Amino acid sequence: MPTVADLLADPALGPLSLLPTAGRGGRRVARVAFAERLRDVEIAPPDSFVILGRGASEQADSYRFDVTVRRAADSGVAALTVLAHVAALLPRSALSVAAREDVAIVPVPDDLDPAELAAAVNAALMGDAHASVQLAARGLAALERIHAEEAGLEGALEALSHVLPGIGLREPSGDDLAVPLIVDGVQEGTLCCSTPSTTDPTRALLLRAAAGVVAAVVSRSRRMEEAPIRSRTELLTELLALEPGRDSGLLRRARQLGLRVDGWHTAALVDAGLGGAADEVHRFELNRAAERVALQAARGSGGTWHLARSEEQIVLVSTSERDPGARAVPAVARAAAAVLRELRSRFAELSPRAGVGATHLGPAGLRASVAEARTALAGAGPDAAAVFDAAGLRAMLAEWYATDTARRSVQTLLEPLSSLGRRRADEAIRTLQVFLDEQGSVSRTARRLHLHRNAVAYRIRRIFDLLDVDRDDPDARLALQLACRARLLP
Repeated sequence: MPTVADLLADPALGPLSLLPTAGRGGRRVARVAFAERLRDVEIAPPDSFVILGRGASEQADSYRFDVTVRRAADSGVAALTVLAHVAALLPRSALSVAAREDVAIVPVPDDLDPAELAAAVNAALMGDAHASVQLAARGLAALERIHAEEAGLEGALEALSHVLPGIGLREPSGDDLAVPLIVDGVQEGTLCCSTPSTTDPTRALLLRAAAGVVAAVVSRSRRMEEAPIRSRTELLTELLALEPGRDSGLLRRARQLGLRVDGWHTAALVDAGLGGAADEVHRFELNRAAERVALQAARGSGGTWHLARSEEQIVLVSTSERDPGARAVPAVARAAAAVLRELRSRFAELSPRAGVGATHLGPAGLRASVAEARTALAGAGPDAAAVFDAAGLRAMLAEWYATDTARRSVQTLLEPLSSLGRRRADEAIRTLQVFLDEQGSVSRTARRLHLHRNAVAYRIRRIFDLLDVDRDDPDARLALQLACRARLLP
């Protein structure tokens, strides 16, 4: 519904304007009403533009008009007309009430026929409704065209921009209309469009309809793009489930699809941490969305990556034709950490963890790396991807730390940190361990701990001040690294 001010801006009502000492014209208008007598204003419907008859208008210069304006405000009347020659004689008290309650007073020429005025106002109101109908018709035509032409995302947004200016996927700002974009059951952004100064509710309805169509376009495009990925994913998943010796047909198909199953493989196993997502449909959709995000994040780290599934866990496999050597596992661990960060960023309801296996050759090596990644995942924490302990270092540390001598050595070495209190001492030991594992790199430590590098630098400086240890002494660093690892053993 237009406001009184919007209605009077219509060129067809050019001679009419608001009386500046009365209301601002902010109330909305839905209909036109007549009042042959001042008391008829009391029965005028809400949101009405009331045209006073000549007899009623002639009485507007009396105290009775004060009462009329009050009752108009109580009834929800949007505007009252008065004859132009009477407008200058209106009681000041009535004007004060009109200004306070925003009941517009509209002077009209003395010679303007009330029936003609009513027809003109009604035509302006119908014109607003007609514009809404036209907007809806153009919007529906655009939606039908998008369906018929199977347009991509850019084409769909271009077609919709003619009826919903400024439409796009972005964070809403200012007076934007906005609706969530739900693709395959998961919110993947916000669809917004800019709005004129007066927002037609038709635009809001069209935007909601557009969100459904855009979601279908995104889903369709994604299925087409991911068809080869899905084929490889399903094949790899089946390959991991079969026993060796029964997979010759799958291996042949894998090679035909370009999968380097005979190369060197390093696997990362990601548990998305679906937790209490009890709805099976939502659980399935959320897991598939997490798979897409995980594969994109892993590929962003470089190299060749493939996706497979193991129950509800995501298997990410980094493959190379030549032996990548010792650098492969740390690289995959960093990629897995990036996957965890991206999953936490995109899905607040997930609590992901990851484990990384060692690098092995061929189809049997692929299975071995996945099995090792599963072992590593069992001991993974929330901060970083856990790497398979191929050398048995954790077991060696546990055995060493079980001796009284080792426990006393660790306690003595880390004793100064206990003055910080239990929680802060554990935090300091964890920070120190990561810092030593990252060979003294503040930047890498900050990334692993999700902290600003200045915060890490301050913590490390404080820790070494308390420990009174030469951080440049390799023997001291090794002793601290072993002490921290032993102290933090589960």
